[in-house]
Amino acid sequence: MASSPLTARILPIRNNHESEDASITSSQSGGESVCPPFPSDEALDAFLASIAPPRELICPITQEILRDPVLCSDGHTYERSSLVTWFSMGRNRSPVTNSLLEDTSIDRLVSNLAVSSMATLHREKLGGVLLTICEGVKRRGGRCRDGGVRVEGLVDAGADVNVRGDGGNTPLHSLIQSGNINLAIHLVNHDANVTLTNDAGIDCIASAEEMLQNIQQRRTNNECQATVDEWRVFIEELKRKEALEKARIEARDRARNQANDEHRELQRTLAANSRSNFNQNNGTNQRGLGTLEDGIGYFPSLAALQFQSSIPGPSPSVAQYEKREKERLDRILKIVGGIILLYFLFS
Repeated sequence: MASSPLTARILPIRNNHESEDASITSSQSGGESVCPPFPSDEALDAFLASIAPPRELICPITQEILRDPVLCSDGHTYERSSLVTWFSMGRNRSPVTNSLLEDTSIDRLVSNLAVSSMATLHREKLGGVLLTICEGVKRRGGRCRDGGVRVEGLVDAGADVNVRGDGGNTPLHSLIQSGNINLAIHLVNHDANVTLTNDAGIDCIASAEEMLQNIQQRRTNNECQATVDEWRVFIEELKRKEALEKARIEARDRARNQANDEHRELQRTLAANSRSNFNQNNGTNQRGLGTLEDGIGYFPSLAALQFQSSIPGPSPSVAQYEKREKERLDRILKIVGGIILLYFLFS
């Protein structure tokens, strides 16, 4: 796996103090480890294969689990951002079949809601397993005898790194509170949200600062200086991530508000055009199912009213028949009303 800038800044410090790594990966006396080492490479391969997402949930371009899947004109599903990049590079062939695409318009990409639901369900399932392992690492004081292979494998397979467990803690909360900074760095590098707070209102930055304070109070010798420096660098990275996350949320809210305003304006325009067309047709709906004034005559069902814009109007003969029936019913109602009135007057 490629090292991130944060990992590159911390690992040189770790390499000079192997005793700290040994304390983290040592086995826990009197209990079974939450993540024991794999007995063989075959067992590791079997675990990774068991958590790998189905092929249908993998983007053919990025080879990663889909997050915003869209349908292309070739019938295949892709990650929206990767397909937009594909088209913006001037490519007009299918990434899968290499055949010419009938439509390369970005505006006509349709979200694949079924695949999106399945991908979300798979990420949440893996996220639950990840949360269980991270909570176990916390209970065991940061010990993880498999070297973090299970955590890294779940994250790389697309696990939801922001699921919540007991007390509202996320996997990142648990790893920070356990003191396992290496696995915490891996989650941060895979877009773990550092702004989330648990039920006590504590976010990841506060948890890391508390851990740093405990380390400084517990040890004051030079051997601990590497650990102190690690946590300081880590906290700086968390604060940087927090600023980026807040900026992203503000940009998303602005874009959502702009889209809502545009949608409302479009609805106002359509409503105004509809009223204008209605007035131009002398108050009658020429595209409907006949005249509906006075509440007498032809009554379409509610379902038909919902689709009347796509149903042709009645033929002239039917319209004339409806008019005669309306006049006949009107006369009958007047006669019946008159008889009832005379009955009450002379009774």
